Amino acid sequence: MTAQPRADWDWVRWLAAAAALGLAGWIHLAIAPEHYSHAAAHGLFFGIIGAGQLGWVVAALLIFLWPRLQTRMSSALMRTSGIALGGGAVILWILTQLVRTPFAGQPEPIDLATIASKAAELLAAGCLVLPAARKRGRLEARSLLRSLAATAAAALVFGWAMWAAGLEAEERFPALIAEEHSHEGGEHQHADPEKPNLSFVQYVESAVGLVARLASPPDYEWNLPGGFPPPKVPESNPMTREKVELGRHLFYDKRLSGNGQGSCSSCHQQEYAFSDDRALAVGSTGEIHPRNSMALVNVAYNATLTWAHPDLEEIEKQVAIPMFGTHPVEMGITGHEEEVLNRFVQDPLYGELFGRAFPQDSDPVNWGNIISALASFTRSLVSGNSPYDRFVFQGDSEALTPSAKRGMELFLSEDFECHHCHGGFNFSTATVHAATAFPEKVFHNTGLYNLGGGAYPSGNGGVFEVTHRNEDMGKFRPPTLRNVAVTAPYMHDGSIATLEEVIETYASGGRLIEDGPLAGDGRRNPHKSGFVPGFPISEQEKSDLLAFLRSLTDETFLKDQRHSDPFQAKQVPAGSAASR
Repeated sequence: MTAQPRADWDWVRWLAAAAALGLAGWIHLAIAPEHYSHAAAHGLFFGIIGAGQLGWVVAALLIFLWPRLQTRMSSALMRTSGIALGGGAVILWILTQLVRTPFAGQPEPIDLATIASKAAELLAAGCLVLPAARKRGRLEARSLLRSLAATAAAALVFGWAMWAAGLEAEERFPALIAEEHSHEGGEHQHADPEKPNLSFVQYVESAVGLVARLASPPDYEWNLPGGFPPPKVPESNPMTREKVELGRHLFYDKRLSGNGQGSCSSCHQQEYAFSDDRALAVGSTGEIHPRNSMALVNVAYNATLTWAHPDLEEIEKQVAIPMFGTHPVEMGITGHEEEVLNRFVQDPLYGELFGRAFPQDSDPVNWGNIISALASFTRSLVSGNSPYDRFVFQGDSEALTPSAKRGMELFLSEDFECHHCHGGFNFSTATVHAATAFPEKVFHNTGLYNLGGGAYPSGNGGVFEVTHRNEDMGKFRPPTLRNVAVTAPYMHDGSIATLEEVIETYASGGRLIEDGPLAGDGRRNPHKSGFVPGFPISEQEKSDLLAFLRSLTDETFLKDQRHSDPFQAKQVPAGSAASR
């Protein structure tokens, strides 16, 4: 790349370096969309390194074609940057294999693309070493050693810098945490290989949008636990502290119900991880519901809402159902809309709260804003400070008991299959977050019932009630297991009283009901999930598994004043909002 005559063969080595680095860059860009579909951080990395390598090739060709650009400075700059992009990428890969892979915990498997790209990068770095080692057209040993040392230094510095930048980005940008990778138990779980990948155009659009979101200042400080990516929030209802605080007041206020006898917190109590201790929920009018109150813990990460509705994906849409639904009646607002709204219009406290939450509205006390505020508060209910989290994400080796550690190994094993339905940071495969490219709507029939050849009790058919397809009979969403020890009774209808019974049911491969109107062998339900085959379990294993499930309890979350009843804390006199 210098102004020397082309009679020597240096220019051949430059072209060889360009060809090799171009191949590596092309491979990285080609695999970037696939990796982005499964893990945003990895897809961004492959896109950036690939674009950098191809950019170097373009610059090298321009300098080669225009002799005026061929100077000693340009030659040194291109050589150093090429070595950094080639040899440095190899050093980075070695660090991720031997030390730690940012955002994943375990290294990517070595495949043909990896071998080809690393070989091409090594070839490029090698070709760039030789021109620097020539003096007066001859290869000199001293120059070669000096060039090799400089090459190694450039590669080491660039590779280490990229690796350190990845670790720093992991802390600063949790939105980049892999959707389909898990740190649990040191295992590295990849996404479903049959899951569709982004096209290259979709990849670029999505990556640019993600980078723009990361660069923009947050509207709300999540203070997320380690290992948690930011939740997915609709653009129409961005998070703010003011909306969350308004939503907290509304959540605990009985005046939000038609008859003033029930609030959201009536069925979603903080001490039970925002569920309750009943088998079936009870509405404000006393009507008993067919299903158990779901815990709202980490509801912001749910791919779908309620037990079995594949089309209900936004909390804003879900919130309206208990408020205005009539079959069954929950809050019972329908027919009392104006009366209920006037209760908040006439309260000075709410005048202030609504004004702060929606300062752009001249008349902020309306149903749309109430729904937005309730959705914002429920999104804020993030739990991630259990003994398990302290053990896995905070490095506290004593946070789990030996029994709980054994239970974690059982939970993650292929013998028990628990993690297939309750995997990932939220212990549910039906999980989404801000960087999710393809949300998975997951539902399973766990063999609880088998009435008349596979049916479930009337009114509790699961996804079947929405799709009316026989194969969807008895399918329900796998809820998060976080704080599961305090959310008894269990299952969609609260029909299992204890965690011990839950484990025994899964160990049996379903439930046998010997007599009564619900008699049937759920173990033989034709629609039962393949993840519920049953398994042998000893008393010690059962005890260990229970210890692990109890280690998912976040005592801080269950008592967090940010989520608690604001009226109780203020001790507002009777007759005001405290009476609800």
